[in-house]
Amino acid sequence: PGRFIERFERNGLVVRLDFYMLESVFRFQRQRLQTGLPIVPISVNQSRLHMTEEGYLEKMRQVLSRYQKVPAGAVELELTETAFMGFNDAQRVEALSIVGELQAMGFAISMDDFGSGYSDLSLLNALPMDVMKLDRTLLNASEDSERMQIVLAQVISLGTRLHMQVICEGIETVEQEQLLLANGCSCGQGFLYAKPMPEQDFKAFLTEHSKR
Repeated sequence: PGRFIERFERNGLVVRLDFYMLESVFRFQRQRLQTGLPIVPISVNQSRLHMTEEGYLEKMRQVLSRYQKVPAGAVELELTETAFMGFNDAQRVEALSIVGELQAMGFAISMDDFGSGYSDLSLLNALPMDVMKLDRTLLNASEDSERMQIVLAQVISLGTRLHMQVICEGIETVEQEQLLLANGCSCGQGFLYAKPMPEQDFKAFLTEHSKR
């Protein structure tokens, strides 16, 4: 994705890609439900371009109508905090309204890459997110810095007290895992647990871990 997403953002093709991935995930979840297999929430990225896309909410409602038996929260929409930067006041209000509508439809909403740069904390008030995903740079900076460990602990506490699930990205070592656990973060993702994998391998991964 690092080789083509930026280009797709520039030429607008990322919008089509997002809907393709969304449909693929809904089909995957429905198939598992129909065969009696357990499901876990799966996140799908949503580009900032959707915030100004004509008919976006109606398209999302149509997707939901095609997969009515997939329960709310089984598909999570991931937005970066930068998705709301660069908008004028009217565009910003409209974007926040769109995200609120998505939540009302039953989508869980996560703020991806939180802490990767300038964090607009006012978004946490204007937009009650379901999930806060901490950027790996925050974790990496905390490994050798007591000051950054204080920042990490406070960000985790902030998300928790705002009733968001806090997930840290980019966990690669047991030491990083222990650092997060010691600071109150019990959910994470990274190569320590699994690398990106084909769908068939993911099915086997779910089967293996559902037995534990």
